[in-house]
Amino acid sequence: MIPSNPVGQKQLLQHLNGVAKNNRIANTYMLVGPEGVGKISIALAFISCIVRHSLGGDSEAVRVATNKIDSLSHPDLHFSFPVNTNDKIKKDPVSKDYLESWREMLFNSAYFNLDDWYKKIRIGNKQGIISAKEAENISKKMSLKSYEGGYKFMVIWMAEKMNPSASNKLLKLLEEPPKKTIFLLLCENEAGVLGTIRSRCQKIELSPIASEDIALGLKAAFEIENSFAEEISLKAKGNYREAAQVAENQQITEENNEDFVNWVRLAFRVKTSKQAIGELISFSENMAKKSREDQKAFLKSSLSVFRKGLLFNYVADRDDSGFGNGFSFEKFAPFVHENNIIEIYDEVQSAYENIERNGNSKIVFLDTSIKLTRLLHTKPSDANEN
Repeated sequence: MIPSNPVGQKQLLQHLNGVAKNNRIANTYMLVGPEGVGKISIALAFISCIVRHSLGGDSEAVRVATNKIDSLSHPDLHFSFPVNTNDKIKKDPVSKDYLESWREMLFNSAYFNLDDWYKKIRIGNKQGIISAKEAENISKKMSLKSYEGGYKFMVIWMAEKMNPSASNKLLKLLEEPPKKTIFLLLCENEAGVLGTIRSRCQKIELSPIASEDIALGLKAAFEIENSFAEEISLKAKGNYREAAQVAENQQITEENNEDFVNWVRLAFRVKTSKQAIGELISFSENMAKKSREDQKAFLKSSLSVFRKGLLFNYVADRDDSGFGNGFSFEKFAPFVHENNIIEIYDEVQSAYENIERNGNSKIVFLDTSIKLTRLLHTKPSDANEN
């Protein structure tokens, strides 16, 4: 997803394009709206409009400049956001320390919230802040001469996270802003921003995204059916982040289910087919190519399937919802019983923990697969055999 390509909000985008075209540009804007309505994307789209019209419409220079904005590499585009210390940044954290993570986050999706961001930068239970040191860095950056001779832009995400010292330093900058600088403060709770800063901002209020626009965005980003996209979009109530999470989880679940079916089928075949051993090695290699978060999600999902198999076997839950590819709990469940479930759980849980500790994922999956082969062939007690 290109960060500067918002989902919906067409009327607002037309208005902002008119502002840029008619050169009625203010020094400071405050974009206010709830989570998931696209404040970052709207800010970047507005910046693209300003650059495009300031450079004279449709030219090679415009294409180069807007491509730099799309790739978050324009030298006159700066970001500030809440941060805190983690296991690598031990003291006085500022936005530039986390710029690589910020770009990764935006390229994945510009529709994230504070919790998503805090998980990305691994600050644990600490709250992120925009500090006085950060405000000093903002002042220095915006006081420098523009690299490309045009406007300089500063996007401050979650501006309500500025502490009092940062707010007062930024206020001094906004009272007498350097020439050709544009500040865009993005917030969900405008009351959390210093009143004297709010009074210097031109407010842009973002409404929830229309459900039909959310559905179109989901269909463009995920391989889902129209009916499912429409169902999600209606429940999201204008929050694209929430809708995208549902679609992504559905996609991940389907992939994990398919991988699980392949995994257990190979584990069963190993006993009678030498070829299956090579296929099990290939399976482990393919799993190792996935991200660690995807590997952990697969193992966590697998634990749920084994648990469901056990419940089905002991008639505690007879929901035989299929996984596709001919997989059936009725056929699978008899192989998950009191004589192997504890060991299966321990082995999969151990694999999860080893992946989390950055163990060699190829070795972890192959070792777990070999052990699973033995465990699935463990016989149940006579009393439970069908």
